[in-house]
Amino acid sequence: MKLKSLTPLFAATAVVLATAGAGCSSVSGNPQVADQDRNFLGLVKIEPHSYAETPPYTLELHSNEVIEKPDMTGTRVTLLEGLFTFEDY
Repeated sequence: MKLKSLTPLFAATAVVLATAGAGCSSVSGNPQVADQDRNFLGLVKIEPHSYAETPPYTLELHSNEVIEKPDMTGTRVTLLEGLFTFEDY
């Protein structure tokens, strides 16, 4: 498969996982939980407010490439130990 054919699937998965993870954290009533890094067995890692440089071995996608929105959260979602990275900045 070509990389371009995987991009929409990757973007949709990253957005759903980031939204679900952020929503679950804010519902718990503890506002500091939402600011912590979360790692689910190395398959999905969510890093809020992570403006760090992306490693060269990852396939990255930025949120402004998928949808235009004025407020960037700085959240980075990595899949499969960093093979795919979705950045909201």
